[in-house]
Amino acid sequence: MPQNRAGAGLRPHSNHTTHANSCHRGRRLPATSTTAQTNHSVADSRLPSRLLVPKPRKYAWLQYVVVLVFLFIASPVLAAESSLNSIELESSSISDAEFSTSLTNVDVVETDDALSEESVSESADKNNEEGGIGIVGAFSGISSFTPNSNGAALSLDANLTSVVSLSQDAASLLASATTDGDILAACAFYNSDGSIAKAFFGGSFSMLNSTTAGYVAGVDFNGNIDSMLGGVNNMVNALFCDQDTQLVYVGGNFSSTAAGRTTSIATMLSSSTGALATYNASKGVWQDLTFHGLNGPVFDFTKMQNNVYAVGAFSATVDNASYVALDTQPINLSVCTITGGNNAETAGFSDPRNVICTNGADSSGNTWLMRDLLTGFYRIDFPFKTTPSILRLMNTMYEGRGTKTIRIEAAENNQVLQMAYLDPITKAAKICSQTCPILHNYEWQEFWFYDNDETLGNITGITINIAEWYGMGGGFNKIELYERGNNDINSTATQNASLEMTPFIPESGFYKVYMSIPGCQNTNTCLSRSTAKVTIRMDRQRTVVTTVAQHNLIDQSVLIHRGYVPVSSPSFSATVSVILDTAAEINAQATNVEVVVDNIRFERDTSYRHLNGVFQMFDDQASTSQLDGPLYHRLADSLPNNAVVYAVASGFPNVSHAEETLYFGGQFANTTGSYSNIVQYSANSIAPLNNTGIEGTVYSMAFIGSVLYTGGSFNGTADRKVALSNIAQYNTTDSTWYPLCSGTDGTVKTVIPYSPFGPNALALSGSFQTLFARSYSTASDMVNITANGLAVWDTAGNMWAGTPYVKSSPSLLYASPWQDRDNNMAIVAGSLSAVAALEANGAVVLDTTPSVQSLGRIGFSLQPDSNGELDVNSGLWYAKSNDSTPMLIVGGQFQTTDGGVNVAILQNGKWSKLLDGVNGQVLTLNNAANLLFIGGVANVTLNSNSDDSPSGFGGLIVYDMDKDRTINVQRLQSSDGNYQGVRVNKVAIRADTSMVVVGGNFTTAGGLLNCPYICTFDINENQWSPLTSSSLTGEVADMLFSGTKLAVAGEFKNGTNPVSYLMQYDFNSNAWASISGANELPGPITALSASISDDSPDAFYIVGTAATNGAPYFAKYDGSSISIPNFTIGSQSTIRGILAVPRSRIPASVLGSSSSLNRRGNAVIPSGYVLAVSGDLYLPSGQRASNAFFYDNQWAPFLSTVQDNGSTGYISSVFYEIPPTNVYQKHRLSVALVILIAIAIALGITFLIVFVGLVYIYLRNRREAAATASAASAALAATAGGTGTTKMAFNNTMLGGGVVNAADHGLVTAAAAATGAAIGGGALSSMAARQAREDNYHYQNAAGVRDRWAHDGLTGEPVSFDNIAPKTGRLNSGSPAGLAGLAAAGRQAAVSSDTYVHHDEKSHAIKSSGADVLNESLDSIFESAAAEAEAEAESEARERAISSSNIDTSAVAAFTGAAGAAGAAGAAGAAGAAGASKLASEKHAMPMPHHYNSDGSGVVDNLSTEDSNYSRTSMYRSDSTNPFEQRMALRESQSAFPPAGPFSDGDDGIGHIPMPTPRHTHSEQAAAAALAGATGTVAAAKAFNKDQRRRSETASTRNTDGDYSTSQSPSSRPSADSSADGSSSAHLPIRDSLKQYPVFYAKFTFSSRETGELGFRAGERVFVIDQSDEIWWMGIVDHGPDQPLEQGVFPATYVSSDPPRSTDWTDLM
Repeated sequence: MPQNRAGAGLRPHSNHTTHANSCHRGRRLPATSTTAQTNHSVADSRLPSRLLVPKPRKYAWLQYVVVLVFLFIASPVLAAESSLNSIELESSSISDAEFSTSLTNVDVVETDDALSEESVSESADKNNEEGGIGIVGAFSGISSFTPNSNGAALSLDANLTSVVSLSQDAASLLASATTDGDILAACAFYNSDGSIAKAFFGGSFSMLNSTTAGYVAGVDFNGNIDSMLGGVNNMVNALFCDQDTQLVYVGGNFSSTAAGRTTSIATMLSSSTGALATYNASKGVWQDLTFHGLNGPVFDFTKMQNNVYAVGAFSATVDNASYVALDTQPINLSVCTITGGNNAETAGFSDPRNVICTNGADSSGNTWLMRDLLTGFYRIDFPFKTTPSILRLMNTMYEGRGTKTIRIEAAENNQVLQMAYLDPITKAAKICSQTCPILHNYEWQEFWFYDNDETLGNITGITINIAEWYGMGGGFNKIELYERGNNDINSTATQNASLEMTPFIPESGFYKVYMSIPGCQNTNTCLSRSTAKVTIRMDRQRTVVTTVAQHNLIDQSVLIHRGYVPVSSPSFSATVSVILDTAAEINAQATNVEVVVDNIRFERDTSYRHLNGVFQMFDDQASTSQLDGPLYHRLADSLPNNAVVYAVASGFPNVSHAEETLYFGGQFANTTGSYSNIVQYSANSIAPLNNTGIEGTVYSMAFIGSVLYTGGSFNGTADRKVALSNIAQYNTTDSTWYPLCSGTDGTVKTVIPYSPFGPNALALSGSFQTLFARSYSTASDMVNITANGLAVWDTAGNMWAGTPYVKSSPSLLYASPWQDRDNNMAIVAGSLSAVAALEANGAVVLDTTPSVQSLGRIGFSLQPDSNGELDVNSGLWYAKSNDSTPMLIVGGQFQTTDGGVNVAILQNGKWSKLLDGVNGQVLTLNNAANLLFIGGVANVTLNSNSDDSPSGFGGLIVYDMDKDRTINVQRLQSSDGNYQGVRVNKVAIRADTSMVVVGGNFTTAGGLLNCPYICTFDINENQWSPLTSSSLTGEVADMLFSGTKLAVAGEFKNGTNPVSYLMQYDFNSNAWASISGANELPGPITALSASISDDSPDAFYIVGTAATNGAPYFAKYDGSSISIPNFTIGSQSTIRGILAVPRSRIPASVLGSSSSLNRRGNAVIPSGYVLAVSGDLYLPSGQRASNAFFYDNQWAPFLSTVQDNGSTGYISSVFYEIPPTNVYQKHRLSVALVILIAIAIALGITFLIVFVGLVYIYLRNRREAAATASAASAALAATAGGTGTTKMAFNNTMLGGGVVNAADHGLVTAAAAATGAAIGGGALSSMAARQAREDNYHYQNAAGVRDRWAHDGLTGEPVSFDNIAPKTGRLNSGSPAGLAGLAAAGRQAAVSSDTYVHHDEKSHAIKSSGADVLNESLDSIFESAAAEAEAEAESEARERAISSSNIDTSAVAAFTGAAGAAGAAGAAGAAGAAGASKLASEKHAMPMPHHYNSDGSGVVDNLSTEDSNYSRTSMYRSDSTNPFEQRMALRESQSAFPPAGPFSDGDDGIGHIPMPTPRHTHSEQAAAAALAGATGTVAAAKAFNKDQRRRSETASTRNTDGDYSTSQSPSSRPSADSSADGSSSAHLPIRDSLKQYPVFYAKFTFSSRETGELGFRAGERVFVIDQSDEIWWMGIVDHGPDQPLEQGVFPATYVSSDPPRSTDWTDLM
């Protein structure tokens, strides 16, 4: 925006460097969709332990480590206080700034040890002339005083129509009009500096500044009114002031000027007769328009080059015959007889011919007089009969003489003739006969003959009788007489000659030329008639030649030409010549040839038709160029018929298009649809704009640069491709339409370049109330701006900008295009209540230009609160340190657009909410480092449950600007313990300390600390302290640190008498000190301000009000005493603040010449400074200001303000943008940082503990391994030392009639080991163990892949089957001995998928002692299971011994004997057998399960092909007599295990139950036999017999490869419903929607634990839809056609792409 070259300028807020608030379309980030992937990412952080290799419980100690870590985290304060004392804290030197911001409650941890101070010693330089000066107060508009304006921000009467001039700096009232009409149009003539010399206003008003006005009037800058000769007779719509010609073009709905037809009808001097008139402002007269106006209203004007264009709703000019005196031409009085009656005897005045054919002055030889005091007459006798039409007279004023009244008579019979004239006052036509009045002046006065043609047709002369006179006698200065002859040129027949005629043309215009030819029949001249050649010289450039045949029998009038003819003048007159056409044919019988002319008639015609809303005029209608042709035209290419044009603008479209172009806007469209409502006109041709124009009505247009701005009532382009809302811009460079943000909510009537705000400002007005703004930064920043019919658009920043302050919607807004001048002024008019040069709600800045600049982008300014109050009491440039960028914070009573109340911060050009909870008026702001102190009037609400917990603003808030949180500070209370009466008037910061002093109206802090009216707050300790033990006795109004002292202002009383208005506290002596002269102060102090003094740092200024009359006073304390200087100001003034300001910061135009200032200074104001006094000031000059400068005992007004309600505003405070005050502040660690440190320490300790534990486990395992090896060696040694040796060979040996094949060799080997132990022979046991080792390799190769996993599914390593079962295993459910052996082998096999068996020494001891203790632990379960298995095995062995035909009695007896021997042998033999069993079991076949009948009763040990089609849903029977099975059934009913079946058969054709730890059947039986004695032997025999039976029964169903043959019957194996996966999903048809996904098969059963997880059973088919994560996949399971699909995440290691084999049952029970 421009800067005022003469001084301060007021500027609206703008920001062209950032486009955060510009109205460009932006991209919006897409919303993140929420899908199952969210669960996926969550699952990654808590991978279940069941996905990993099961860990033994010996690692359970890690749980205690985790608990220990949480204990560290749960006590951060303890950790901080005990562990962080060595952390150094910083004391930073931070500053005080007068800016308001909020502090937040933050828990801090502080250390007092090893404090290091980081001091920024740069002091706040009060003399700093850099940075802004903040100005705040109660105002909505602001103006400045300049030399050419009174500077007033105007409070106006809304009941009147006010006309106000606006500059960049000031507003001035030009005129007021009555409210019976509106001011709709304006234009102005400007001085060279840009100020208005004279302005003209049009509309529907009838009075301006108490002066009668006819719809239009002018006013100069001094308020003088130009009535424009009464104006016009109807409403004015448009005005245009041509600065070059000083002509005012007036357009509207009128039909004539108020003067009507002026003094001359004959010469057509009527200024206007239709819708258009011109007024010569320099001469004060209406100027002639030869075309007499237009036949419809005019709405707008523009000038391009030397032509003025008028547009409106008209179609033709009105200069036709009906608007003029018809057929009038002058009579040549020189050929007439002139006679005077009672001629004067004075020489030179007696000849009546003196007054004809003359232009002389009223003097001898040019005037005719009568004798003194005698009547007389003036007679004119014509040479032939004439019909007179008009008599024109000019009175004489010679020596006071003159004619007063006349009477006109016919000369031949003295008949009195009726005459008509215009009344000079009413301008109405009047009829006179006996006495017709004559004005005593030198103006032409016209009388036209009113009688009918019969009376006037044969007059031979007239007599002018003079009956009354002025002075000594009558007379005349000039006389003209006109006749009715249709401008005839009378002639006679001419033979063999030429006829030259010169018509009298009263005014320039278009005429029809007629020739009247007498008929030849009456004169019997038909034979001699020929053809006439007529030559008409129309103007200086054109001559027309035509021929006219004269053979007409009767009289005839022939049109020989139509065209423009200029007015007759000495310079030029049109001529007509008639001669015989020599080329014409002549009758051979004729003796003579003749042409006859009765007369030549010039009849006025309409100049132009089909104007269609556009008319062009040369800017100088009086130019002699009219002698060469008309000075007005229509367009070469016109708009459509009935077009209504509301707006016209001209400009250069682009650099390449050098020709200036016209643009027309309104309501029109051509028949082809190629353009609508807006077009361009260039090179004599109309052309459409892009998108075929506008869909709606265009009311106004204006050019800025190459962009055409268009306002109206429309919603887009005509082709509906570009959305527009009542305002648009058309870039002529790229021929593209663009919206202005999102437009307005109502019609835009006016669009103008607003020159006061510079070359890039565009102003618009209309009936809109809201501006639609696009986002400043994001969509949430969208804001609708209240406009009230006035807005300004920043064309450079492409955004809405600040406006002049105009309260109420204006009816008129006018400004001339930008010119690089010091003062560009605009005009605003309407029923306004307040006007100022700049809208500024409560806060402005005086920048270094110096210019006053508004703050806050439009739409984000401070707003009145819910009570309509807008009062900014305090402002602060907040800066934490010298290196910080200052931010402006203000406090008072207001609200922001984002919901902030009473405190706001300026960020990115927007006033924004700083914090919540400030529901009371803010009076003071200050900051100590990052802490902002907000003080004001308390507004609290007491809690209904307790009076000690109020809510709301308690009068003081401390806000941490760094953390955006309010610090928890104990509340202040008044004397009666009430929170509501608290008032904090001032917060002062003591430099280089942590002390903040708070003063106001309160008595205690926190309800306990007594510190009446003044208290200190330590920013490091966050606590209150009294300033001194000596209490104040009155409210503190203001405080100021001066040096080492604190000045405190207030009304401190002792009893009822004031003691002092000013006190001072000395921090050196820690006591109150007296101030010399304080008792001389006349009344309470309003404000204190630091003084700029080279002599004393303790000096300060004092302003207050006298206690006697309330008048303001001013004083200064120089460090030792108080003086009251001369200070003259109106007693009704209110002073709210004072500040010493460098002269360099003050506009020179405000202070005048700098040489007039006292550069040496004085005792009050130092050299180079002035005092800025703020408030509501009545200056000695009579001016009322809100801010003024005081210097050299004189005043210079600077700023004037106005409030939103129309009342005068005031300024509360003026403050510098200065460096911050240094304070001492400890840097404290936040809770978050302390927690992070504690976590780091805890993690470090945890790592050390884990590392030590791992080392310990490693060493312990080595010791245990060594001990185990030692025990095994000892056992072998023990068996080797027994008595007797028995050598038995079992290879290929028949036992009980059965062949023991290689597959059963392990059983025999185990039996041998057990038998050896029973006999006590160490050789047998040693042999058995050795044999097991030798057979291990053999059986490994013989087993194939039937009953073992080739590789580990997770690691790819070979699986080693031991008694801890790392992955999987299965146990023959029909082998109790196997269970007993499993328990005896260490009781560490897994029973469920996530529970592991651990040997419990205590429970074992209890069981060994025979105690009946119910222990539900897995240890007890296995102990019980072992006992039960032993009992069942013994019973079953006895039964089988009796009934079995496959085992002979001798074998049973042998095994029974062996069992008895084993019982006697002891543990050593058992250990040996167990060792042998372990060796034999490695990588051998899985155990065989047992099965139940389909009805749930009985055990089926031998399944035939006929009864193998079994099915069940439970693995265990609850009605079993076996306690182990009962407990297993209970756990299964509680979903502790996966479903129990049905199960598919294995390679051996028998259905298997999934169980842990793969073991060879024979090894388990042998181990059980070794531990259980004879019972185990019988069980082993039974198992052997059953195994042999099973093999013989199933051999027929297998082929040589071990697979089922194709001939197997369906009943010989489980059905599809009892497949290996435990469900039917693997055999279901795949749905179409799932065929797109890869298929995997579940290796384990996975039970979902959380929402979003997918559960399934081993073997089920899983369709995987997302494998993006390495650990968790997402998939779908199909449970059947009638079941819904299930989707979720699951562990990736639980599935395999290969279909499962029947033995792949690895889900842990």
